[in-house]
Amino acid sequence: MSTRRNWTRSRLRRPPTRTTYHRPCNPRSMASTLLYIRHMVCVKCILVVREQLVELGLVPLRVELGEVELRDDATTIDWARLRECLEAQGFEILDQLSPQQRLVAQIKEFIAHLLVSNPAALRSGHFSRQLSQQLGRRFAYLSDVFSATEGLCLEQYVIRQRVAAARRLLREGTLPVGRVARELGYSNLGHLSRQFQRETGTSPSEYRREQHLAITGSHVDGEQ
Repeated sequence: MSTRRNWTRSRLRRPPTRTTYHRPCNPRSMASTLLYIRHMVCVKCILVVREQLVELGLVPLRVELGEVELRDDATTIDWARLRECLEAQGFEILDQLSPQQRLVAQIKEFIAHLLVSNPAALRSGHFSRQLSQQLGRRFAYLSDVFSATEGLCLEQYVIRQRVAAARRLLREGTLPVGRVARELGYSNLGHLSRQFQRETGTSPSEYRREQHLAITGSHVDGEQ
């Protein structure tokens, strides 16, 4: 009996068997390369850039509007080939930018993205909230950096981009002016007209009429 008890105690005192797990290497803990790329304005742009990177044998950890993080070390990248491939798709790598300039580039890319995908989000209340969430910074800080870098307040830049888009639609298309306002996310035609008048000195309807006369007049001159 005593022998059995001692044997049992010895088994109980034996340290438990340990299983060793090997943690996978976290690629973000390794050296990576951050790129800032101009003219990325939509989800399709993200897909195209990612595809180009993979074709070049690079490993993208993150591809967002205007910003790419690669697992590859900068010294191993064929920069000339990378630039050539991206420029062939209409993109451009931004070089030697200060942190403030990079932030401004990201702001501009996000505005261009909203103009294409969700113009209504450019209304002042929606835009400030979305921009802050997108870049992870307070809107007041983003606005101050933009103004100091560009010499133009962020609100005015957004207005100019929306008016430029309206001019393009009025010049190239046949949509009614009211429809143009809705396409660009304006709450009403009057809002577009006021901003358009301030930026161009003319109303949207007058601008369209002037553009039409300029085109028809050039056609008549050409026929003569």
